[in-house]
Amino acid sequence: MNNKTANQSIDDLAGLTLFKRFEGGAVYTQESNGKYCVVIDESSIASLLPPEELDDMDLIKVLEFNTEQERLVYLTAKFGKNR
Repeated sequence: MNNKTANQSIDDLAGLTLFKRFEGGAVYTQESNGKYCVVIDESSIASLLPPEELDDMDLIKVLEFNTEQERLVYLTAKFGKNR
């Protein structure tokens, strides 16, 4: 698993499929450049925090997996089943 942070808007990421919503954000799946990605968007909390606290926060994280199965194992362990 590779971990990247995205300093962009969630709207800038193409091909997202909603996996699960949670308080403060959402989790999406995405396939990009042959990788199976999990995008964790916690940007909805940005409006609740003062700007100086946002400087060091990564509100959108992109995790890359080599296989769809690896991604599914991670999603299930971290967020439970998608239901």
